[in-house]
Order: sequence, then structure tokens, then C-alpha cells
Amino acid sequence: MYLSHAVRTIRDDPMAEESVDLVVTLEADTELSETFDDEVTAIGGEVVADLQFSAVHVRLPETAVADLCALDGIDRIETAETLRLVGDEATEPASDTERPATDERETDTTRPTDRNREQ
Repeated sequence: MYLSHAVRTIRDDPMAEESVDLVVTLEADTELSETFDDEVTAIGGEVVADLQFSAVHVRLPETAVADLCALDGIDRIETAETLRLVGDEATEPASDTERPATDERETDTTRPTDRNREQ
């Protein structure tokens, strides 16, 4: 199972009063089911939304991340903030005229080949 660096950090050193939004991608042969929802609920979390590609948006206390990592059928876990895949919480990318010149990496949605041609 792949865990992003941020997820590994949270798993190993959770903050007791904080919660986290994660994107959990299930293994190819695992179906999204009520069983997974029940398992997440049992560890103190909730499945917020079904996403594309066998993924779900999960919100849970940081102290439950290790328990989530121990569940069967998970292919990868990443933070939802990093992936910007979460419905209303995701923001639309800024247009070129709105993008601040000092922080292009955060909002740049061009492919690397397009960006190289512009330079």
C-alpha cells in the first residue's frame, strides 16, 4: 500500500484534537461497499464522498489514521488537500491572469510539455 509522506507523518505522530481529510483508493478487486463505510465508521471516521477510480474521500481523527492504514483492500492513501479532489473543498484553478507569479506550482494546471514551450 502506498502512503503519501504526509499520511505517514500523521500516522506516526498524530495530533489528538485534529482531524484529516484523506483520499483512499481501494485495490482493483475491492468494490466500494457499505462494509468499507462501516469499517471507517468503526474507527471514528466517515466516508464523505465516493470519487472516481475506486477512491473515496474520508474524514477522520488523526489518531485513527493508523487504524485506517491497517484495513484490508486499500491500495493508496493520500491527503485530500494535496490532491484537490474533494468536491466543494476543491478550488478551481486560477487563470493565467489571476495566478500570482510567486506561487505558480500551487495553481499551475498546464502539462510539463506545455510549460516548457512557454519558457
